[in-house]
Amino acid sequence: MTTKHHEFLTEGAVGLLLDVAASSRNPGAAPLEDELQRLSRFLQDSSAIADVMPLVALASLLDLLADEVGMEAFEARPVAYRQTLARAAGDDAPADFLRSLAALVRDSELRSYPDMTELPLAFWEARGRFSQTSHFLSLMYSGEYDSVDEAVDEMLSSEHPEDCHERLGNLAGELQRIMYLFRTPAELDAAFATVMPYVTHARVRLLLDAVHAHFAEQH
Repeated sequence: MTTKHHEFLTEGAVGLLLDVAASSRNPGAAPLEDELQRLSRFLQDSSAIADVMPLVALASLLDLLADEVGMEAFEARPVAYRQTLARAAGDDAPADFLRSLAALVRDSELRSYPDMTELPLAFWEARGRFSQTSHFLSLMYSGEYDSVDEAVDEMLSSEHPEDCHERLGNLAGELQRIMYLFRTPAELDAAFATVMPYVTHARVRLLLDAVHAHFAEQH
């Protein structure tokens, strides 16, 4: 079993990057270059995430993992993880692939990245950025409730009062950020159409207004 202090080479940003790289091998998938730009955007957009996992640190972790390939510690890692790396590497030796990937991540050109109108959201990026939005909106329109109004009332009430300031506060932040990132309803709807089609301008606006109303009335 992999020791706990080695989990940072299996999970987190390294695990995400390898999953994305493996997926880029699928027919019709986005090329690795685009996915690296998305990952750069994902890690650098938030100052909190950028401080914890700067791109240079991610590159160093890839080099460290490359040094481990073929050693006992690497063979102790989960089979599914090693299979993901093999799929991401394709015809290249895994260690060589990891070092080339580290070089790409270190490239200064990756420090700048296209916005979401130039390079649309991928599903993994949308899920990582807007997990609370996805959770609440998918429940609202799941058919579990008799009406949207009932769904909103039930969901917000279930978070009150213990989780309001953290969970609903995070939800409000995500919703507000979505509204700022995509300035028109058409842009917002288009951005999520293929990755989270239940996320629309009208629904984001409705849920954001409901969260604001909840805080104004209950807090």
